[in-house]
Amino acid sequence: MYLYKVVIKNSSIEGKGVFASEDIQKDAVVWKFDPQYDISLSPEDYERLDNQAKAEIRKVAYVSPTSGKWIYPPTDDPARFTNHSETANNLTAVFDPSISEEPFFIAKIGIKVGEELMVNYNEFDASIKQGKPEWMNGLS
Repeated sequence: MYLYKVVIKNSSIEGKGVFASEDIQKDAVVWKFDPQYDISLSPEDYERLDNQAKAEIRKVAYVSPTSGKWIYPPTDDPARFTNHSETANNLTAVFDPSISEEPFFIAKIGIKVGEELMVNYNEFDASIKQGKPEWMNGLS
């Protein structure tokens, strides 16, 4: 769930994207998993789905490197439109169990109104990343 006001607009990266509607300070927590709002699906429940449902989930979800669950926002959530960039990402994944049971995203830099919010999927999605993310080194 985004913790700042955002809007969905056309993106120069792909289709639609998420854009800041207010300034966001560097190091601010911008998005975090909310178990009362966001969806988590066990690997076993994911495997029981038909191919069409799996394909839809893969478009908007990631596999958590901490829980192994598929994590994704509800249908009406702007986070479904967060785009990927390996170089221009202004959000980065971090993990602190005192803040969230799942990885969350902080602003790498100060973000101004109108800027697109982007993440590097390779930082946190265990379905595409080999091994543990760098930020998990030292965690048990």
